[in-house]
Amino acid sequence: MKDILIYRLPKETSFVSKRGVFSALKEGEKPSGFVVSDFLHEQTFHFSETAELDSELDFHYGKETPVVISRRDYQIEAQAFLNSFPLLGVEKGVFSRIKQTPFSGEKAIDLFRILENSYPNAFCYLISSAEFGTWIGATPELLMNQEGMVCKTVALAGTHGENEEHDWTPKELEEHAFVVDAIKETLERNDCVEIEAEGPYVVLAGPVQHLKTDFKALLTKPNAWSIALDLHPTPAVCGTPRRNAMEAIASREMHNRELYTGFIGLFEEGNTNLFVNLRCAQLFRDKAFLYVGGGFTMDSIPDLEWEETEHKAETLMRAMKKID
Repeated sequence: MKDILIYRLPKETSFVSKRGVFSALKEGEKPSGFVVSDFLHEQTFHFSETAELDSELDFHYGKETPVVISRRDYQIEAQAFLNSFPLLGVEKGVFSRIKQTPFSGEKAIDLFRILENSYPNAFCYLISSAEFGTWIGATPELLMNQEGMVCKTVALAGTHGENEEHDWTPKELEEHAFVVDAIKETLERNDCVEIEAEGPYVVLAGPVQHLKTDFKALLTKPNAWSIALDLHPTPAVCGTPRRNAMEAIASREMHNRELYTGFIGLFEEGNTNLFVNLRCAQLFRDKAFLYVGGGFTMDSIPDLEWEETEHKAETLMRAMKKID
């Protein structure tokens, strides 16, 4: 049974569908074409095409059921996560959870079509492999766009519900500033020049609003892959300082993030479109597991962060509800 790759780039009107094989990238190897990684890019897979996709869709499903915790357990673990910040020297950390919902995995292609029609500005995909199971998503967050020697990236952090009209709080502004500072430092560290930042401004991403700052820079050497690996995981999905935040996440999250908050997309030196894998779910035969998270600073309130993850889950939940 061959692996499946279906994707649609933001603002494109048609999608790409292929059969082939996802295989692990060797250490130090630079990919060519479609690529997907886990959270810490301990595993990165690239896709080799063997044929166009036909009407016979057979999906690979995961062997282990992801860990789902209750709201009460989330509050306990999230508070412990927050309490670890002073000890570990964390300024911001991202705490995630998994939401389970009934869904027929056989309807994955129907869900993909709804997502790509509902979220034209997102990178939408459906991938299936024995390596990692079946995943689907509609992510709004660019990790890197590269055309020639010009690269672009974004800071996307700070979240409101789509209908919330109150001012952005100091916590949300601080959360966004952490990401902006980290991206600027990374571009400078990798010898980028003419770095420009525009923002923050508010963007709507399905059922939520985010603060967004756009970055544009000029590469001085063909090192886009190295920059992508250095940018990721960004403070928007991990925290800052990065290593400290990773330690806090490892100590309190009760699940493996798998492909959630990894990167996904297309890499060619001089023509790259990579995205952070958000608003995504792992599909099983009769259920879906939605991965959602929120940024914590010392001003965070776990119960409010739970509500934020509920808002983020609506990106996929709304689409699933449209399927009979």
